[in-house]
This record gives sequence, structure tokens and C-alpha cells, in this order.
Amino acid sequence: MNTKIHMRRKVLALALLAGMGATSGVFAQSTVGTIYGSVPVGGTETVLLESNSGVRREIAVDAKGRYTASQLPVGSYTVTLRRDGAAVDSRKNIQLTVGGSAEVSFAAPASAENAQNLGAVSVTAAALPAIDVTTVDSRTVITSEQLAKLPLGRNAEAIAKLAPGVAANTGNFTGPTGKQLVSFGGASATENAYYINGFNTTDPLFGAGGITLPYGAIDQQEVYTGGYSAQYGRSDGGVINQVGKRGTNEWHFGAQVLWEPEFARSNASNVYYNNGWPGLYAANPAPEPPSGTL
Repeated sequence: MNTKIHMRRKVLALALLAGMGATSGVFAQSTVGTIYGSVPVGGTETVLLESNSGVRREIAVDAKGRYTASQLPVGSYTVTLRRDGAAVDSRKNIQLTVGGSAEVSFAAPASAENAQNLGAVSVTAAALPAIDVTTVDSRTVITSEQLAKLPLGRNAEAIAKLAPGVAANTGNFTGPTGKQLVSFGGASATENAYYINGFNTTDPLFGAGGITLPYGAIDQQEVYTGGYSAQYGRSDGGVINQVGKRGTNEWHFGAQVLWEPEFARSNASNVYYNNGWPGLYAANPAPEPPSGTL
């Protein structure tokens, strides 16, 4: 009896450890990004990363002038090159998207011959990150800045339609939020996966949709349409991964008023057919069963 109880406890502990490990791995890979690049080597170089939400990290540069900063929360970053403790160059407004990588490299400054009293040169610039070529998946990332400008339905499925190959399902399936589900590349609307900050919120019973963030709370929405990794298992269609907004070091507030008049909504009448096209049932009625049979 004691042996059985001991084995049960051991199996339960192993299951809990495996679940915790899987959850932490999905969380880390679903809500963060990477900044990497190269810098000219001429002293003791470091790269300082500062985000608008207060994240601050300083990365050492290797002997070949390369650096990599992984597991960074998404947001807008300022990347500063420091040599011997002094800032010599910087890049502002580097937008880091969920699950993506941004390359931020610094070029060697042009030499100046016969320069007199030349001190430290500080160059500040804002540049868009280069195209991410480190991943092979097919995905589209929509940021909160874009959501504020685009005329979209205020739900995750409407945002997902911005990705190629995504369309409203033809079976009129709806999710827990009451919104019409979408189909990825012709797959069933019940074969998709929903994530919020790395946590799986898909309907566990039927797979029909999932819980999503309120529209104003979405910082980024990542839409996978193919080629994604095994971390998004049990989904043959596509993946909707949302990241919520975070606070910053600046205090601010806002308000929004939405007006959705009833008279402006579409109200298409439903048409029901008993058997095929109109008139087909009347022209070809079902034959009467033979007498004496059920």
C-alpha cells in the first residue's frame, strides 16, 4: 500500500514539473523578441537597450563586434552604442514585435584627416528595423498604433483578416465572445489556436474560438498562417496570439466614446430551403412508403 502511494506521488510530481516547464517555455517564446547587430570594435564597447516601459539592459560586445539581446519584452526601444563608458551613437524608435528579431547595427565613423581638437562624436538617428530573416514562419503582426488608425471590427477575428489567406468561415461558427470565427487557408474554423500573453485560451471542448483581449487593451496581435513551431500544437489552421499593453514611466490617461447606431447595422433576412434549391422539393416530393412497412 505504501509503495503504491509513493509511486502516485512521484508520478504527480513529475507531471506537475513537466507542465510547469512547458508553460514557461511557451510563455517565453510567445511574448518576447530579440535585438541583435554588429558594431565597430575600437575599445570596450557595450550596447545599452532602453524601452518605453522601463526595461534597461546593457549587453557586452564580443571580439568580432557582435551582440545579441534575447528575451526582451515587446515595445519601442532606444539602442545606444557605448565605448569606454561614453555614448557614441544611438538608434531610436526600434519597434520590437512579438516573436520577432530586429537588427540594429552601427557603422564605423568616417575618418577625418588633419582634424583639430576632435572630441567624442554623438550621432542620433531613428530607423526602421530590417526585415526579419531569422524565422521561416508565415505571420503578420499588427501593433496598437496601427489598430488606432485602421477601420476594423473591434475583435481579434477582424484583425486576423488583415493576414493573407484569412477569411470569415462559411459555417457561421461563433466563438465564446459571440464573434464570427475565421478560416486560415481554407481550414476549419475549429482548428485554430488562441493565445493571450503566451497562455492558451482556446475553447478546450470544441476548439471553436477562444477568449481574447478587449480591443483597447491589445498592444500587438500576431497572426500565424503557416510554418509555425510545435509550441502552438493542436492547431491545423492558424494561430491568433495577443500581447496586452504595459505601463510606461509616463503618466497619462484617455477616454473614448463609441457610437454604434442600430439603424446602420446590416439586417439581411435568413432564407431556409427544405431540400436544395427553391421549388425542388415541391417538384419532386418524397415517395410514399409501401403499405405495411414503417
